[in-house]
Amino acid sequence: MMPQSIYVQPEAEAPIRTEAEARALLADFEAVMSELMELIETETGLVRDGRLFAATDLTARKNDLLGRYMKGRIRLKSQFASLTRLVPDALEPLRQRHLANMELVRANLAALAIAREVAEGIVRNVSSTLGRQAAPRTYGRNAGMPPIRAAAARGIALDRRL
Repeated sequence: MMPQSIYVQPEAEAPIRTEAEARALLADFEAVMSELMELIETETGLVRDGRLFAATDLTARKNDLLGRYMKGRIRLKSQFASLTRLVPDALEPLRQRHLANMELVRANLAALAIAREVAEGIVRNVSSTLGRQAAPRTYGRNAGMPPIRAAAARGIALDRRL
């Protein structure tokens, strides 16, 4: 017996036939894109201000908007021929806006990367400080410091309940 596939093909969406349908699709996509960019700007500001916990509270909403954005983008791509025929004037401004939004995304990614580096640096410094404190402070043979063993540089624990 052959194993059955668990992948379910999504239902095909109805093709766009009128200018009104095309403009409605573009308006819906632009609304999602605007909401997503606002959220990304908010997240970037929070991260730059060092309010990382507040920024992580936006994750669920951001993931939802990203899913809707990607779904809309796939739909636009699949309906591109109809859109160019029905509303050719509306596609170039949308493309320009999309390109402008890429700068906001780059700024967001840069802020998140810096925050990650700072957090990793703090954890490394705390870990090495604790490792130095746990290392023996005696002289070995030939009056030299003994090498720090791996046992001295143990990991650290974090209590998230605080």
